[in-house]
Amino acid sequence: MKNVIKSILDHSIESLSLTIFLLYIHLADLDARADWILPYLLASTAGVGAMVYVYRRGLILNRLFVGITLYFCSGLVGLITGWDWLNQTYGDLGAVAMLGWILLAGLIASLISPYGFLGVKTPGYFSVIGGSLLLLVAGLLATAAAANFMDNKLLGEWLPFIFFFSIRSLLLQLDKKMLSAAATAA
Repeated sequence: MKNVIKSILDHSIESLSLTIFLLYIHLADLDARADWILPYLLASTAGVGAMVYVYRRGLILNRLFVGITLYFCSGLVGLITGWDWLNQTYGDLGAVAMLGWILLAGLIASLISPYGFLGVKTPGYFSVIGGSLLLLVAGLLATAAAANFMDNKLLGEWLPFIFFFSIRSLLLQLDKKMLSAAATAA
């Protein structure tokens, strides 16, 4: 039972920050700037805590959630320091701002991490660079869609994230299938 709980936690903890943030902003009344500090603080704390947990367990961080955590942390810094322009920009950009942070995290991971943006220890179907480039292209497409449909919650917020996360899952599954096929052939 303990291993089952650890497995569930390992696979879901990184999404906690986004879940907390989305629930809070949809349930709370956020009229003043000060009202935004708590959701950003909770999401930042959950995101950093999840990253520490995943790192300490020896797992590969999901770079999409690293970017989301960076977005929350930067928003929190903007609120605490009184950089109203930053949070105003985030508000104006909507999902594009968060996707931008994900792309930045992905670009950095592609350049400096041995696991790339996709986050694979042993590349199978794609090389680390190939998987990273495909995921970066998917991120650019998701960001372009979000930018073009800012006034539409479905097309400008939900679908770009669903697309981005789905492409990441698809690439990881392709990578695993090719590794399995190579192992059985040998």
